[in-house]
Amino acid sequence: MTVDSIKEQIGVMSGPHDGRSVRNSRARGLFAIRNPLSRPVSLALSVAFFLVLLAVWAFVSATGLVSDFFLPGPVQVIGAAWSLYIDKGFLGDIAVSIYRVLVGFGLAAIVAVPLGLMMGSVQFFRSLLEPCLAFTRYMPATAFIPLLVLWLGIDDGQKFSVIFVGTFFTLTLMVMVSTLAVSVALIEAAIMLGATPMQIIFKVILPAAKPAIFNDLRIVLGWAWTYIVIAEIVAASSGVGYIILSASRFMDTATIFVGIISIGLIGLISDMIFNVAGRYFFPYLQRGRS
Repeated sequence: MTVDSIKEQIGVMSGPHDGRSVRNSRARGLFAIRNPLSRPVSLALSVAFFLVLLAVWAFVSATGLVSDFFLPGPVQVIGAAWSLYIDKGFLGDIAVSIYRVLVGFGLAAIVAVPLGLMMGSVQFFRSLLEPCLAFTRYMPATAFIPLLVLWLGIDDGQKFSVIFVGTFFTLTLMVMVSTLAVSVALIEAAIMLGATPMQIIFKVILPAAKPAIFNDLRIVLGWAWTYIVIAEIVAASSGVGYIILSASRFMDTATIFVGIISIGLIGLISDMIFNVAGRYFFPYLQRGRS
């Protein structure tokens, strides 16, 4: 193999084909495995995908391929959104749902993170609790709603409990797995330096596992929103889930779409907040990726 052929393969061959080689290299870079893209390119791709979905939705609605009763058009949904937000005080229902999600998920996180940390650090706790948590995790949170209504009534305590049950068990196991992923070499080095078990947990394991635990919280928060809708469908008089249920009784699919899209937007905003907070709390991860 000649030097010129090697240069041609890596895209740095001199001559009139330089521009084409560079363009080909960049094109391959868009689909390269774990190749980081610039922020403008990533943003453009995300926006473009949303615009494509919106265009397909508008096309299907305008051509009448699907009845407006089943799939209202974007104009109908915008009209329903205007009515909900301006005339019917939908922001108040969103605030109620956000409050319920934050309280229920916060309670789950307060218990799940320390428990998962201990299970991932000490075999005794893992052997004691993991089978029970794994068993309970497969029980749907919706099955507990009749019992929670019976035990706690129909106030906010029942809503908090549905979110807690729906997120606690999975979050605990996810935190345990993130803790188990900490390098054994770090733990062995701390033992050799004379660290106590508590120092190993809180000075070595927890700092190393914090980025993964933070990501676990971000993921499970999205699940909490699915459970709040379920909780508010049963015995509620406010909240996004209640609005969606009320709209379904009157076959108001446009309002149902507004409720669903509103939850998606809230989730997107919360995800962006987590990403910004992650860059602030763990800047060394960004440097490592770059």
